[in-house]
Amino acid sequence: MKKVCQYLLIGVFCAVLGLSFAVFNIFSKQLSMDSHENRLMTGLPQVLQSPLRELSKNLDNFFVDNSPFRYQFVLLNAGLDYKLFGTSQSDQVLPGKDGWLFYKDGPTAAQPVANYQGLEEINDSAETLAHASAALQILSDDLAENGCTLVLDLTPGKDRIYREYMPEGYPIVNEQNRTDRMADYLQRHTTVPVIWRYNTLRSLALQNPGQPLYYKTDTHWNAYGALVGLDGILEALGMETLAPSQYPVAASGTTTGDMANVAALYAVLPPETSYEVPGYDQLFEKDDRVVRVIGDSFSEYYMPYLEARFAGCWREHIDTFDPALADQPGCDILILEFNERSLDTMLSILSNFYPL
Repeated sequence: MKKVCQYLLIGVFCAVLGLSFAVFNIFSKQLSMDSHENRLMTGLPQVLQSPLRELSKNLDNFFVDNSPFRYQFVLLNAGLDYKLFGTSQSDQVLPGKDGWLFYKDGPTAAQPVANYQGLEEINDSAETLAHASAALQILSDDLAENGCTLVLDLTPGKDRIYREYMPEGYPIVNEQNRTDRMADYLQRHTTVPVIWRYNTLRSLALQNPGQPLYYKTDTHWNAYGALVGLDGILEALGMETLAPSQYPVAASGTTTGDMANVAALYAVLPPETSYEVPGYDQLFEKDDRVVRVIGDSFSEYYMPYLEARFAGCWREHIDTFDPALADQPGCDILILEFNERSLDTMLSILSNFYPL
């Protein structure tokens, strides 16, 4: 009798599993959902082309990635974790207050939470700061010899800008964090315009909380915050800007943040309003210089404004940086942009220009 029950249970399990595949495929158009995961899903060709030693692992990944109702269960599980326990299933996302999401300290060199807290152990040594400033000056001088002006733009993350929404248990130990120290040192020891708009952005966030500068569920600043950040660059270049409150800001639609997608919370947290500054291209005369931007994704948000202000501009990702550009910059102004999570990337790039 016991064996009969066991076989019956196995049969029911297989029937339910098989039926789920059948039901899902029959109603696939109604039940399929777009993938919001920031990775490539395992496909059948990857399984079929696997070496024998990896076949079992890839086959398991294939069934997990392509199982019926997968996204529905992922959304349900993530939503329950967030609503009941205030936690995230993603190792990259830290849920804050009032629907805000922030970056966690990850396994890589980037430590946004430690930097947010101002922990001294992640600060750069005096030797590192000295080397960085010397290298930055060499790069700037080389570019200047070839008719190009260098600007270094350090863009703030949103955790300290909107610190009131950070979760409990992460106190700020030191107000001056690693980025503050780096920016201050480079400003004092080089002739390069080093843009660090933390104080401006923080003040605006406090003065006008109804007009966000960053997205609650996305990594980045919005179009308005990007313009406030860019104005620091334009002012350093001697160009005209307006006070932040003088720019016309209008809603332009809605968007779902990248961190909401990564943490499978896009069905739990509402879409956010995106913004634009209408008529910006009519506010100022166009400059006849050409701008080259090499940066991470933050710089992408201010490219429309640069296009409106300069005769020509283009953007490349920081991973494409080639030291040879010091000899052939191909532009009048070079903006190097690094978010403060990318300071180690900046130091690695500057190491190409350390004095011998």
